[in-house]
Amino acid sequence: MFKTGSLFILFLSMNLEAAVPSVKVLIAKSLKNIVVEGIDLRKTIHTQKVSQQYAGRKVLSFNCGNQKKNVRNFPKNALLVASLSSPTGLVSWGKQKYKGELQLLTNPKQESCDLVNLVPMESYLTTLLSKEMNGTWPVEALKAQAVAARTYAYDRIRRGMKVENEDKLYHLESSEKDQVSGSYFDATKNTLLAAKETEGEILVGPSGKIAPTFFHSKCGGKTLRPDQVWGGVEEGYRSVNCTFCQSTGMRDWKHQMKGEKLTSMVDQVLKRYYADQVKGDGIRVMPDSIHNSEVRLYAGDRLHIIKKSYLRNLAGREILPSNNFVIETKNNQIHVEGSGYGHGVGLCQLGALELAKRGYDYRQILSFYFPRHRMRKVY
Repeated sequence: MFKTGSLFILFLSMNLEAAVPSVKVLIAKSLKNIVVEGIDLRKTIHTQKVSQQYAGRKVLSFNCGNQKKNVRNFPKNALLVASLSSPTGLVSWGKQKYKGELQLLTNPKQESCDLVNLVPMESYLTTLLSKEMNGTWPVEALKAQAVAARTYAYDRIRRGMKVENEDKLYHLESSEKDQVSGSYFDATKNTLLAAKETEGEILVGPSGKIAPTFFHSKCGGKTLRPDQVWGGVEEGYRSVNCTFCQSTGMRDWKHQMKGEKLTSMVDQVLKRYYADQVKGDGIRVMPDSIHNSEVRLYAGDRLHIIKKSYLRNLAGREILPSNNFVIETKNNQIHVEGSGYGHGVGLCQLGALELAKRGYDYRQILSFYFPRHRMRKVY
């Protein structure tokens, strides 16, 4: 069992008058037609600089297939076409209701629209917790997730609209690429309480710097640092041994593949990430440990050391559900055995669930998975 000691929970700053920030979340891509519904809707067409208010319930349709024809000097980057809001605070798209404002964006590379939800941070978190965890889980586990997810989103807001080196009109996506959020009815009593009782709390590194806070489903026994998975160094991360997720979620997994398949995968990884390629016949894998972040193998007579996360990116999550695995050759077949689910960095969600069940609070849970981080209240 780990010791909590005095913990890292130190409030570095208090600004109780700071406003709750809003986050722009991409909730759908490449839509040809969009139908939005609400009561007393306010519609603003930004390309024409006009606004209109509708009394009572109104259904509005948008054809996104010919945006270039409607806009002169079409820009190179995304364009805000329209925004819709309601004094009730809710706007419907399809079968879902969303708090805040819905915004239609277009991109000149495709004749379609993307849909963005502009929503206050705390409302965003109440729906996200049901998607990234489960709305019925213990409140302390949900509170730990709330702080981690808020930190990730707050960092994206702080960085502005830069996504993948391109100018975007949103902060993050509702997907596994960033964080999966939901709609109004995904919020539960527990998620509402978890967001309220951690309002404005984020994690910072040892120097006080705000940085992304990552999480995943199940570490499989040991968490990883960002540099072990993606190559970039983030301040304060430490790999920790975790036994708390072992009895729940996906069990240990195994797959088989032909030697030619592994050779092809290694060749593609070498070309994509190392400006190299397989030279010689066959692949020989050196003895390995499941929690090593790299695999050592010979292609011909050349030794290559490659990140397991690069193999996972190429093979996909169905073949390699996590970055904790070992590759062996048995009877001319390649055997892959592993544990866990997800990239393995930061908060282990199933581990947090077990700790909450054992009576640990969210501060203790976060201090275990982020032992060098500290808490900061930003609003």
